[in-house]
Amino acid sequence: MKKNLIDLISDKLTYWNGGTYSNKNDPSFLVPKASPGNGYRLNFGNPKAVLSFAIMIIVMAILFIGFFLIFHH
Repeated sequence: MKKNLIDLISDKLTYWNGGTYSNKNDPSFLVPKASPGNGYRLNFGNPKAVLSFAIMIIVMAILFIGFFLIFHH
């Protein structure tokens, strides 16, 4: 299905930095990547997605610090 010019511009405005998606009007937690068939990304306009991203960063930081403390002599 072809999109009109306004829809194409609107789609491009919701993707930042070549891929970060943020649309508060879109209730989806995950959205397809801009190029179809390449997976999904978080919708940073959804508070649940922002919270899950923050939790992932915190868990990775804890793991990194833990490995550093265990293996650093």
